[in-house]
Amino acid sequence: MCEDEYFEEKRETYTMDSFRFSNGDVLNDVNVEYMTFGTPKYDGDIITNAIIYCHGSLGNFTSAKKIFPLMYENAPFDENKYFFISISSLGSPGSCSPSSTGLKNKFPKYSIEDVVNFQMQFLKEKFNLGHVLGIIGNSMGGFVALTAAVLYPDFADFIMPGVRRKGNCL
Repeated sequence: MCEDEYFEEKRETYTMDSFRFSNGDVLNDVNVEYMTFGTPKYDGDIITNAIIYCHGSLGNFTSAKKIFPLMYENAPFDENKYFFISISSLGSPGSCSPSSTGLKNKFPKYSIEDVVNFQMQFLKEKFNLGHVLGIIGNSMGGFVALTAAVLYPDFADFIMPGVRRKGNCL
């Protein structure tokens, strides 16, 4: 099975009734594209080992493949120990975005705070998560992880924001 087929099989969608942007605009029937992998562990009906993966500005839920090399048995992100949720963020075509809604340039203006709140609402509605083990973010996803930590300091035990350095630039 090629990588694209693997991700397409893992792709899931969820529709939230509505989402309120920080500017007050509201959209109804809001789609969220995501995938999960790993093994959820529970305390009652609460998942205790969830790690959220936030992609960069040009990515989507499949960007979690960047951490796959660290996911073998006894590796830092062993799938037997952790449950990963990778979400296509607000503004990404698979989730609620200018193109997927048909609103194009009439799509509400949004910020990283809206991206965080979009993910938080989804995680609460779909998985009943009010707390996660961690948030990993690459590039723009790193800003999402940092913003989540600032806005919701008790939401995650750890964050791992990352950036990719190109060439010899600092």
